Amino acid sequence: MFYVGLDIHAKHISICALNENGRVAQRSRVRSIEEMMQILKGLPDRFEVCYEASCGYGHFHDLLRPLAARVLVAHPGQLRLIFRSKNKNDRNDAERLAKLLYLGETPTVHVPSLQVRT
Repeated sequence: MFYVGLDIHAKHISICALNENGRVAQRSRVRSIEEMMQILKGLPDRFEVCYEASCGYGHFHDLLRPLAARVLVAHPGQLRLIFRSKNKNDRNDAERLAKLLYLGETPTVHVPSLQVRT
């Protein structure tokens, strides 16, 4: 099982995948959702994924749900690990999200169904 953290922005997405031992197995920075999906599909084992809630978080949830064993959307206001960090950048944020997922400590938000969001 892999634990994937995503730091999603309009122009790029940082990806960090941890292996079953919690060590970094893969890092990537891509420019499109399609590239992100190809990297995730190429992982050699099942994976869980975590990313921070922002505009359009439901769309990403819908895209990732068929691929991932579990999709968690992190509550941005409760991500103190990232918020208080002095070494904040996209690569580190993706790794921290993956670590929170690995440890089972991700503060999550509820993702309403597509019908409710519509």
